[in-house]
Amino acid sequence: MENAFAWLRDIAEWLGRFVPRWVILDTTEGAIKYKGGRTPVVCGPGVHFYWPARSTFVPYPIARQTDRLETQTMETADGITFMASGTLTHEIEDLGLLVPRTHSPSTTIVDLAMAAVHDICSDETWAYLNDRKERRKLKTQLKNAAQEQLKDYGVKVHKLQLNSLVRCRAYKISQSTSTEEN
Repeated sequence: MENAFAWLRDIAEWLGRFVPRWVILDTTEGAIKYKGGRTPVVCGPGVHFYWPARSTFVPYPIARQTDRLETQTMETADGITFMASGTLTHEIEDLGLLVPRTHSPSTTIVDLAMAAVHDICSDETWAYLNDRKERRKLKTQLKNAAQEQLKDYGVKVHKLQLNSLVRCRAYKISQSTSTEEN
């Protein structure tokens, strides 16, 4: 019986696309409205209307948020292998630079912050990194490097700190897949 009236539901959904929809964004959210599928319009907090037949609406958090940077293994300038992980605290200042230019905004932010950690930590010696960490200068240097990476995407970095910075030994195990018979 349900399938008998499926055509009626499809017609109602199609007609519903021509009725304007409204969305309420609170102070922690922004959105991008794509008019005609190609023209991005930044929408701040408040009430917004859009026509589903003509536009799409993509909400995204703009308030202060924290992301974990996964552990990555690196090598210092003096050849010491170490692992580092961190935490990035940031907010979105210009949503129009981030969402329309990236496929996955949150992944892009984390990846660029991890690249900043890698660039700073792998260019220095182990003694220099530990000295800077003890004097709390490394945190500022990492924050500035991440801000430089993310400024073109409208992201403001509040803090980038390392959760761990430890020496390690890295081994690479490789296995032959050849099946030679003598």
